[in-house]
Amino acid sequence: MGDKRMTCAGFLDQARETMAWETRREDLNRRFLEIFRQAYRNSKTYGKRFQDLGIGLSEVQSLEDLEKLPLLRMTDLVEWQRKTWPLGGFETVDPDAFQRIYINSGVIFQPGANWEQEDTSWAEALCAAGFRRGDRILNTFSYHMWPFAFMLDESAKRIGATVIPTGVGNTMMQVRIMQMLEINGYMGTPSFLMTLVQRAEAMGVSLEKDLYLETALVSAEMLPESLRVSLEKKLDMTIRQAYGTVFLGCIGYECRDMSGLHVPHNVLVEVVDPQTGKQVPHGSAGEIVATNFNSAYPMIRMATGDLSSITMEPCPCGRTGPKLRKIIGRIDQATKVKGTFVHPWQADEIVSRYPEIYKYQVVITREDHNDVMTFMVELKEELGEPHRLANRLERDIKDILTVKGGVQIVPRGTIPDHHKKIEDRRRWD
Repeated sequence: MGDKRMTCAGFLDQARETMAWETRREDLNRRFLEIFRQAYRNSKTYGKRFQDLGIGLSEVQSLEDLEKLPLLRMTDLVEWQRKTWPLGGFETVDPDAFQRIYINSGVIFQPGANWEQEDTSWAEALCAAGFRRGDRILNTFSYHMWPFAFMLDESAKRIGATVIPTGVGNTMMQVRIMQMLEINGYMGTPSFLMTLVQRAEAMGVSLEKDLYLETALVSAEMLPESLRVSLEKKLDMTIRQAYGTVFLGCIGYECRDMSGLHVPHNVLVEVVDPQTGKQVPHGSAGEIVATNFNSAYPMIRMATGDLSSITMEPCPCGRTGPKLRKIIGRIDQATKVKGTFVHPWQADEIVSRYPEIYKYQVVITREDHNDVMTFMVELKEELGEPHRLANRLERDIKDILTVKGGVQIVPRGTIPDHHKKIEDRRRWD
């Protein structure tokens, strides 16, 4: 690849991404009605949910009727999967038709393969970030059980790039791979990119002469502007971020102008009052809710738990349609740690295995651009060898949450009454 090439904002489908908003809304209206009617007729669970609320097919005739439909939360998905194995009855096809079933944190099942071929939202984000045909992209998202790495893998191949699937870990080897293959693209969390930079520096690798990175798409965790600036300066590269979930796909992505998170053309995004499900005015903060058009496993009005606001302000890049402002927080105590959601009910499940524990609190902090999760634990009575309990608890944390967490046993009275189960003490500058 030789010298670094200039990156610029590109389009997966420029005609679609820059079409007049009125035309785009008509297309969204058509696709929404198609997916609603398919889910109503062919999904056991959607049909029951809607009918129980007195919603008939004739009740929903356009996007104006969207607010009549209930929000779908992750807790609903978990509850229905326990009732209707394995996918909760949200599927509109025979479960045996799916070529893969992924396992998300908390043992939540998700079908794959069929709908991945339909979803172009992440490919749209990659083009906007500046990736092109012929790029060699290091994909450091985990390929183990979860679908996200596969989604980005397929999207990169869709635009004609070559993917090097590494996942996390083996940092020394990854630096060598970046040198030997002249990798010019990166997909992963911003904190892991910094980890690779630090490893390269420790190995004596010249970031300017020995690495070829030009473009990065980062996701799954917050990107502090200070970290972006530091990485771009060190690596002389462009870093853009994208936001989404594995069940919904990409919900927003940055272009070269970084004026907000562009909503992809094939997803329907609302910002709502989390209590009522009613849409809030543009510019007002609310919960992000999205509907995808996955014909086999549709997610209709799925609530993300993330807070933001929506705007229709035009962007110099030429894209039309709504944009999300930055993510400003969560409506619940769930939080992302190293790109993985940790929910209070998951922490409860772990701690419930230990009758010796009187009270606990999960504390999230940040050290050197890395998330640190610590379970603060009060015991009912003193133990002779408390470190043994701490070691077992740390193993369960890693096994169940799939992310490493430390355990600190503290004196009784340290954790206040009426405390948050998850206390996020990180600061994003």
